[in-house]
Amino acid sequence: MNKTRFPAWFFLKPTNFSLYRNYIKYRQSQTADLFALSVVLYDHACPLCRAEMQRLKRRDKYARLVLIDIDSPAFNERTWGVSRDQASRALHVLTPDNEWLVGMPAIRHVYQEVGLGWLLAFTQWPLFASLFDLAYRYFAPHRYVISRWIGLSPTPAECSDAMCASADSARSKSS
Repeated sequence: MNKTRFPAWFFLKPTNFSLYRNYIKYRQSQTADLFALSVVLYDHACPLCRAEMQRLKRRDKYARLVLIDIDSPAFNERTWGVSRDQASRALHVLTPDNEWLVGMPAIRHVYQEVGLGWLLAFTQWPLFASLFDLAYRYFAPHRYVISRWIGLSPTPAECSDAMCASADSARSKSS
């Protein structure tokens, strides 16, 4: 019996081509995701919110998050379809799929975008999801008081103009 022997490279070339094709598809999907941005409407006057968003933005190596300060004079309610009052009650995130997430789902999404989704994965488990949603509904209206309890500065360090200081003092008087 005469067995035909194929050289080793005969088997490697189709395999290498398949692996390379899959790698190219993977890289293309990654680059497409790089341009998908999530818009985060957050309260920059809140010390805890500001600190958390700055921390998350530092971790955002692909620049997937666009942070919009709802207390800024440039914030336009018509642009986003969310009033300043609604946005101040809970974190709002517009996903790349044009879906609005509010509250804990928004927080989970933001953490996922910067690669820290694993930290909050347990908050969506069936037994914990409603508990964490309830905790967030308590936290959101009391975030200024909680910020003071943990010793965060009421005014941002980079804020030196009178408008920013007056906005912070007006907000702290109302809470």
